[in-house]
Amino acid sequence: MLNKLLITKTTSPEEISEYIKVLREQKGSEKETLKMIDEALVFGHDFVINLFFEEALTYQHLVMNDGGDKESLINMQKSILKAGFYIKKYSLVKWLSRYYRFLGRIEDYTKNYKKAIFYYKKAIYYVKFDPEPFRFLELEGFLASSTILAGHFQKGYKLAKSVLMKFEDSKEGKDLKKNDYKTWAIWKSGIVIRVINSLIEKHVNPNKNEVNKLILEIKNDLKPEKNFGYRIEELKDILFKARLM
Repeated sequence: MLNKLLITKTTSPEEISEYIKVLREQKGSEKETLKMIDEALVFGHDFVINLFFEEALTYQHLVMNDGGDKESLINMQKSILKAGFYIKKYSLVKWLSRYYRFLGRIEDYTKNYKKAIFYYKKAIYYVKFDPEPFRFLELEGFLASSTILAGHFQKGYKLAKSVLMKFEDSKEGKDLKKNDYKTWAIWKSGIVIRVINSLIEKHVNPNKNEVNKLILEIKNDLKPEKNFGYRIEELKDILFKARLM
């Protein structure tokens, strides 16, 4: 009798394939074989979906570098739509939050802020199913800047200050800082940079002392030895803009 194969992160595609080959030749095991194939497809598409997310993020960096490059934005959207196809086909709810996160970013780049807010709220709703539910910290930051850009200045700024406190005070924020400092600093600094940029774009003058305090805080967070290439350049730009506020 064939011992049942339990698919885990360490199971190789070759092991899965060999097991299915043997199982399908056993009379009466057709339903079990199909079930195993379905499990294998889900397992495989977890990996594929994350590659699409990485591809989308790389195109997003190209958009950021080129100041809104249309071709990169189109490619970013294509990557996310491909990820979305597999997420929906195999009901992979755990990846829905990241899917909506990227859709929100695309709407931000096309200046459709109301739709971006819609997607970020969906991403925040589904983040509890994500393997990394602490991602709500980044998502609430995106929601804050989009809210400002949609014209709700006080609401967005208040949300930004609230989530920045969560980076320091919440269990999720403290754990992330301890376990993955680089991600913690990138997300936190990104919120400050995007919020200040949003206020500048909408010609809103916030409390200068408060803004300078936030900038100094993230400047201290971005330790040189951690290699924060993108953020350091963005910080230089925001320092220049803040002087003109």
